[in-house]
Amino acid sequence: MSIVLTDVQFEYLEQQLNKSGLYRKALYNDLLDHYYCLTTMYMDKGQEFESAAKMAYKELAPDGFPAIEQELQFFLNFNIHLRMNRILYSGAFLAASGQTIYILFKTLRWPGANLSLMLACAALFFMVLPVWIIQLRNTYSKMNAGKRVRIISGLLAISFFGLGSVFKIQHYIGANALLLLGTVIFAIVFFPLFFWEQYQNAVKQSSGLPQTA
Repeated sequence: MSIVLTDVQFEYLEQQLNKSGLYRKALYNDLLDHYYCLTTMYMDKGQEFESAAKMAYKELAPDGFPAIEQELQFFLNFNIHLRMNRILYSGAFLAASGQTIYILFKTLRWPGANLSLMLACAALFFMVLPVWIIQLRNTYSKMNAGKRVRIISGLLAISFFGLGSVFKIQHYIGANALLLLGTVIFAIVFFPLFFWEQYQNAVKQSSGLPQTA
């Protein structure tokens, strides 16, 4: 017959978990349930409550309960990061392919060139740019000023190019201004910062110094 803990014993297990400072309620409840089951299992084998609780704690969380929460957080973030990269690279592939097909079809005067460009812009606006913005927000505090300016200018330039292309296809007013603005940002902000950073990384690599992330 399985042993049932008293209220005092159950409160003791709760106190051990509360000392860990877990902030995920679902994880707290799951760990408490496992902690309870392991403790009663060892008590069924003849151990006293305190000894059983210590053995259960050691088996369930040898590095402490916070370590379990940290591992959970890592895997959750890893899965989110993996999904975001899939969206990013899929969107970039579609945008690049659509742009390439547009140039080919436009050059050969085949039908469907504008549709291809519209699909490329849709992939850019709804897949690539949102992921870039989220990644920028998550890593913004770790970047130096130059990298922040480079990435933000790149996002703005790509946005102006994509929007200008859509305006051009739809014959909206302001298409040339948007395309010109995107070109200017690329020419005087993004590319100088990008190639300067690559040059610095090449120098650091040849000197054995850590490169800019």
